[in-house]
Amino acid sequence: MNLDIKAFEVLRSLSLLYVEDDASTREELVLMLEPWLGELFVANDGQVGLDLFRDKRPDIVVTDIQMPKLNGLTMSREIRQLVPDQTIVVVSAYNDTEYLFNAIELGVDHYVTKPVNVEKLLNKLASLARGILAVREHARNQILLAQYKLLVDQSAIVCKFEPSGRITYVNDKLREISGYADDEILGHDIGELSHETEPLTSRQVRREQVQGGQRWAGMVRKRRKDGSLYVVESSVVPILDEHGRVTEVVSLDVDVTEHDRFYENLVETLSQSNRSAVEQRHFYSEYKRALELGSCICVTDLQHHIVSANAQFEALTGYQADELNGKLVSDIMPDVSAERCLDLVQQANREHFTSRISRFVDSRGQELQLSVAFVGLHNLAGEVESIIMICQDITESMRLGREIVETQRELLYMLGEVVESRSLETGLHIKRVAQVARFLAIKAGLSAEAAEMIETAAPMHDIGKVGIADAILQKPGKLDAAEFDEMKKHANIGFQILGKVDRPLIGVAAAIAHEHHERYDGQGYPNGLKGEDIAIEARIVGIADVLDALSSSRAYKPAWDEERVRDYFIEQRGLQFDPHLVDLLLAHWDTIQALRHGKLISPVLSSIFGDLT
Repeated sequence: MNLDIKAFEVLRSLSLLYVEDDASTREELVLMLEPWLGELFVANDGQVGLDLFRDKRPDIVVTDIQMPKLNGLTMSREIRQLVPDQTIVVVSAYNDTEYLFNAIELGVDHYVTKPVNVEKLLNKLASLARGILAVREHARNQILLAQYKLLVDQSAIVCKFEPSGRITYVNDKLREISGYADDEILGHDIGELSHETEPLTSRQVRREQVQGGQRWAGMVRKRRKDGSLYVVESSVVPILDEHGRVTEVVSLDVDVTEHDRFYENLVETLSQSNRSAVEQRHFYSEYKRALELGSCICVTDLQHHIVSANAQFEALTGYQADELNGKLVSDIMPDVSAERCLDLVQQANREHFTSRISRFVDSRGQELQLSVAFVGLHNLAGEVESIIMICQDITESMRLGREIVETQRELLYMLGEVVESRSLETGLHIKRVAQVARFLAIKAGLSAEAAEMIETAAPMHDIGKVGIADAILQKPGKLDAAEFDEMKKHANIGFQILGKVDRPLIGVAAAIAHEHHERYDGQGYPNGLKGEDIAIEARIVGIADVLDALSSSRAYKPAWDEERVRDYFIEQRGLQFDPHLVDLLLAHWDTIQALRHGKLISPVLSSIFGDLT
């Protein structure tokens, strides 16, 4: 094994409970785990493991499933009663199908198959450890946040309002600066606080962006009760519920009225002075620098060379000012060419600013994911003289999101292989179906993300067969009417299994499992759906599945030759299959055959399956 020692050092700050009844397996894995962990507790059955958990409260639990006295899932369920968010890793053999479904419902964090690959297990434990430490840090930050909220309420101008704009809360600072009493402002629309000189388009853009769940920041011109103007630097943050819907909006404002007056005077003075253009740009630059304190900002010229960056941007990227100055934006943002950057700024000129998620490369060559707002800075003639990029680091949140999806993928492929092994098939079948399904999805115009989800979910299309008797699944001849009726139940069984799990990826798998035997002419099962009432994912996987089934030897038939398979799809175009998808299949027949024979493989399958060919 080639272990990455540095990557595993994070485990030294955590404790782990390992529960395994098989003595030889337990002793071997303990020897491999003990050197890396801060503390390791070991139990030989579920009851001992539960008692140890109550006493020691370890950070991670790794448990076998089938054990005497108390099995691993029952123990895990008891643990979750004590600590609902406890991190649990289940170790199982492929034949533990029923237990794996229970593990899905229980929401365990990861699944490891026997025999255990120690390096893979350590890598997963290290990944989980980083997440646990991040959660701990978050909890500490929450305590600090409660204290900071009090400080903010005492120092900043705070206003809360509904997505519709109805004001629900204002603090003393807002009442003081605006001159309004509570009964004059609560229940009113937030737009009533805007000064008449605030452009209507700015108000509309701000409201639409916040209602769409995006944060907004910028200068706002507001009106006091007596009609006079005051100016604030505003950060407007939408609060989202678990479904991503905006439930409340919080506005945190800082009074910059004096700065605004100074800026207006500066513009007027410079426009009327005899100073050179270079001197004027210098004064603007100095003023901008004063306002930029506290933000992570990088400024470029129109040729997309970096001309300045503040201390926060230097700290984020690891570059010093003299290293950044003169660099092309594309040197640190590989996915943003000069032309693309200009397009973003031109869009920003029309919409005040625009934002996107961009990939950065820091001074050590490590990738960062940043949310970047692009703003064009204008001179007195209204021309863009430079580009400001306001950046926020979202690397960690995106990494955690990817790990959740990857866990779902691993589970889907594991269960897909369990089903195929019962049907006397191999992992090659589900790999081929997944490959072809992804290809057809892309050719049908679906997004790359949607195609990847279909590829990942496709192996679960026959998961309902776990509820079908082996005698029917493995029958060497044609099924009789009663047997076929029993076989058809697998579509509903698969939906019942997967439909219990509220995850986007598994939701796609549930739709595929339920509808991949529906027919375009409405003569399929289980619900006789017709045409586009059948989910596009199921229509795609249905074609990929039949293609592989006809082209492969099965217990009840030999493989068909390519010409006979092509003729079948031509005959069933618009009957069994979506005609548009059949046209795509035939138009790209040679490429699809190359996929089926393992000459091409997608990154998703390669990372999970390895080389099965």
